[in-house]
Amino acid sequence: MNKTMLAVLSGVLVILALAWGSVRSAETEPRYTNERYGLSIPLSQDVRLYTPENPGPFTFEGKNLCILVNKWKSSDLIMLNRSEIPDEVELDNFLLKMQATGLPQPGYRKVAVRYTTVGDNPPKRAVEHIFELGGAAPRTMRQVYFTHKGQGFALVATSVPDRFEDINKTFFDPVFRSLRFE
Repeated sequence: MNKTMLAVLSGVLVILALAWGSVRSAETEPRYTNERYGLSIPLSQDVRLYTPENPGPFTFEGKNLCILVNKWKSSDLIMLNRSEIPDEVELDNFLLKMQATGLPQPGYRKVAVRYTTVGDNPPKRAVEHIFELGGAAPRTMRQVYFTHKGQGFALVATSVPDRFEDINKTFFDPVFRSLRFE
């Protein structure tokens, strides 16, 4: 075998090995999976997962499915909850209500209410509600409501106001985009 042919074959083998490694890592990446509702979320090394079976410092109610906490800044977290919005019609009604009134809560300031998408396989239409809460411990919150298989869900992300934009790009958005529907 001449040197050129050997170099080409070596290159092909390297490409195949890299491709195999990326397929294997995608198959074995840790995920939160809820088979009952057909949802899963990849878990990076920078996230701590809490569930009703492993609540850690959290108290779970019946609607709470999981909480993802930023390992480096525990005040940045995402909750996946079931919601009372069962279908697309109620999703539209929720958007209209939030646009008109917002939340009747002290210290509430609406930042945005709009349509967005969440997840893949395929992406789902969702309603996003971003708002600030004042008070002794001010927070900026992003709620994303969507439906899947006749059930309503809400992703509720929260951070301190001065970190929200950065953590929204580096933590919240990647999780919201990578939600997988089965």
